[in-house]
Amino acid sequence: MFALSACLKASRRFYRDHELADWTRAIPKAAAPVHDSALAQAEKAGFTLGLAFPPFALQLSQMDLLIEATARRPAAQVLDSEQYSGEVSLSDEWSKAPNGKFLQRTDDLGPRTAGPYLYLFSPAPYPTAWGRTGRQIEELFHGKDWHGLTVPEYFVLQRYFCEKNGDHRFFAEPEGDRATHSLWLIDSMHAAQCSVVTAGPRGIDVRTCSANNRDSRRATVAGLVVPLTAQAD
Repeated sequence: MFALSACLKASRRFYRDHELADWTRAIPKAAAPVHDSALAQAEKAGFTLGLAFPPFALQLSQMDLLIEATARRPAAQVLDSEQYSGEVSLSDEWSKAPNGKFLQRTDDLGPRTAGPYLYLFSPAPYPTAWGRTGRQIEELFHGKDWHGLTVPEYFVLQRYFCEKNGDHRFFAEPEGDRATHSLWLIDSMHAAQCSVVTAGPRGIDVRTCSANNRDSRRATVAGLVVPLTAQAD
C-alpha cells in the first residue's frame, strides 16, 4: 500500500527546500484520503508514485516563484553536464518565439480546486497513449476517471525527478539515448488546445499545440487525483 505519511513528509520537505513556504504550509503533516478506497484503486492501476500538492489556486498564483525555484535555479544533485541552463520558454501558441504565457485550464480539474491532494501516477509512460492525439488521450483518461498533468504539477515533478535521478529523465528509464523528455500535459487542455513540453539540460520549452496533434515521440503521464483531509498529527 502507498506510504502516505512518508509522501507527505517528502512533499513538505521538497517545498521547504525550494523556498515555497506557502506550499509547505498548505500540505498537512498528517492526512487521510477523503475516499478510503482511493489508494487501493491507485495501486491496482499501477500508480505507485506520488507527491502532495496544495490547492490549485495557490499553485497558479505563485507560478513565477515556482518556475524560478524549480526550473531556473541550479540543482546541487546534478553534474555540470546535466545542470539547469535557466532557460524557460513559455508560449500559449505553437511558436518557437516565447511570449511568456502558458495554456492551463482552471475548471474540470477534479478535486484539485477543493484543497490539498495527492497526485498518484505510474513510473512509466502510459503505453496505450503513444501515437494518439491529445483529444483521444483525454477521452481515454476521462473514461477511466484518470487525470494527466497540469502545467504547475509538471514543473514540480520534473525538478523532483531531476534531483532524484541526477538528470532530466521524467520516468524511471530514459526515453532515449539522452536523459530528456517530451510530454503531453493533458490536464492543461482547454477547448481545442493543449500544452506540451520538451525539456533537457538546455532548457524547458512549454508551448501550446492543437489537441488533435499527434507525436509518436511524446509521452503521457496517467494518474489519479486523491483529495486529502487533514488529521491531528
